[in-house]
Amino acid sequence: MNKEEVITRVRTERSRWNDIIAQINDDLMLKPGVEGDWSARDILAHVIWYEREIVGLLRARAFVGSDLWALPLDERNAGVHEETRSMTLEEVRAESERVFPDLLEQLEALPEDAYGDPSSFPGMPAEWEPWYIIAGNTFNHYPDHIESLRQLLE
Repeated sequence: MNKEEVITRVRTERSRWNDIIAQINDDLMLKPGVEGDWSARDILAHVIWYEREIVGLLRARAFVGSDLWALPLDERNAGVHEETRSMTLEEVRAESERVFPDLLEQLEALPEDAYGDPSSFPGMPAEWEPWYIIAGNTFNHYPDHIESLRQLLE
């Protein structure tokens, strides 16, 4: 996948994500049990954490990030939840509004060849493709949670 395709998919899927989030009022955002014990606020904070990690990777142009990456997925997600649970709904929304433009800026600044070249990110395993890591934490991640949010709205 090339630079333009990645950026287009990020924009498109994030727009779908934003459309769902915009429909959820404050009371519903805080209602637990949307996914396990998580509220929609918790899910939004979770998604933002992953976006922020990609921003850090892109900005550093190195395979860097939280120590939580060393954990299996379920443990990592529990750690993300622990890190973000004290954030208010307003703080989570503000973080979402701050992180996404940073993500787009970093994606635009990344050279075309870096999307497919793991050596552009020192420390990244040679068999990985950077665009795939970006996708898994952005446009392939949003749909993982959209259905739960739609069910909340029903």
